[in-house]
Amino acid sequence: MGIKTKRIAVVFLLFGLVFLAGAPSAAAAERINTSYISVAPSSSAHIWVAKDARLFEKHGLDATVIFISGSIRGIQSILAGEIPIGEGGGPGLTSARLAGGDVVAIAGNINILPYYLVSQPSIRKPEDLKGKIGGNHIAGTTAEFALRVALKKMGLDPMKDVNLRVIGGSIDRMVALQKGIVHFTVVTEAGKVMAEKLGFPMLVDMATLEIPFPQNGVYTSTRLTRERPDTVRRYMRAYVEAIHFYATHKEETLKILQKYSRVSDRRVLEESWDYHARYTPQAPYPPVEGYQTILQDLASTNPKAAQASAKDFVDNRFVKELEDSGFIKTLYRK
Repeated sequence: MGIKTKRIAVVFLLFGLVFLAGAPSAAAAERINTSYISVAPSSSAHIWVAKDARLFEKHGLDATVIFISGSIRGIQSILAGEIPIGEGGGPGLTSARLAGGDVVAIAGNINILPYYLVSQPSIRKPEDLKGKIGGNHIAGTTAEFALRVALKKMGLDPMKDVNLRVIGGSIDRMVALQKGIVHFTVVTEAGKVMAEKLGFPMLVDMATLEIPFPQNGVYTSTRLTRERPDTVRRYMRAYVEAIHFYATHKEETLKILQKYSRVSDRRVLEESWDYHARYTPQAPYPPVEGYQTILQDLASTNPKAAQASAKDFVDNRFVKELEDSGFIKTLYRK
């Protein structure tokens, strides 16, 4: 081969390399927005872990993780098409579907109502709550539902016996309790630890009641499951693997919890981690019986709820595929 021919070959080789470098890779990660709904330690941790442990990336997703405060707003973002797959709570999804919204549960991580009713020290028994102000979240959120259920369990009418005031998320409600703006509220595990440290006793442990409930789950549209099922499958592989990572890599997970929640108290982080490690199922099926709990509660005011089937609110196939294929079992053999 002559010098001129060699030069031409080199030029073509360099051109080819530049072309390949500039061309999109067939294996390039798919960009996707996903959302979490709580900054309380562990509540939304599996999405945080999937991001920071690079599990989304491992399964072919370039995920941008966005905080959207509250389960209602999380559901609304899915309905609006802003978030293809994201977090939400059971009451929000139930109300949306009853109104004709295209949203379905594909996973559930805490499938009981894990709340605690905490109060000012002067409140020692349920009767003391009468006439008092309760710190609430916006209508349709899991915290709002939990507070009403807790009051009913104590024989109180949420509409007549107490004055419920919309305050906001868990941190806002704790601040309101501390400032004396409200006399009681409901919190999850991390909030309970904080409340006890601040001198606010627990009045009701709802977790021990083990009321079936979709506290937090992963939601999407039926349109996405139909048109882009592989995207949903890859998301669920990352999510299920994040559940395993959370349970088996405590120290790494505690650092992730601290980063997103901005809580530095190790006791709070550890107790929250422990609770979710114990109660999050390895195969996170969305709980049909939990949606039935919500439908029964809504039936008295919404005729559609009385006629609805809880099975229509969930799509179990993606978790089932991971379980049937042995994917989940293999994770826990490592």
